[in-house]
Amino acid sequence: MNKDKILKLVKGFRGRAKNCIRIARERVEKALQYSYCDRRNKKRDMRSLWIERINAGTRLHGVNYGNICPV
Repeated sequence: MNKDKILKLVKGFRGRAKNCIRIARERVEKALQYSYCDRRNKKRDMRSLWIERINAGTRLHGVNYGNICPV
């Protein structure tokens, strides 16, 4: 990545990570790694939340989630 793109990506970072290009490059790389992983983690968390909500709703009618949506 070129210098301008890195400095644009580190906008809002704290300390020398927003000024010093070498540190900024490391911070950007790590931030992109975190964002990649967390996009997948968000899908996992939302799926478990949906399952909890569906299960709670089905239990009101005397049925379990496993009977409605086999995994």
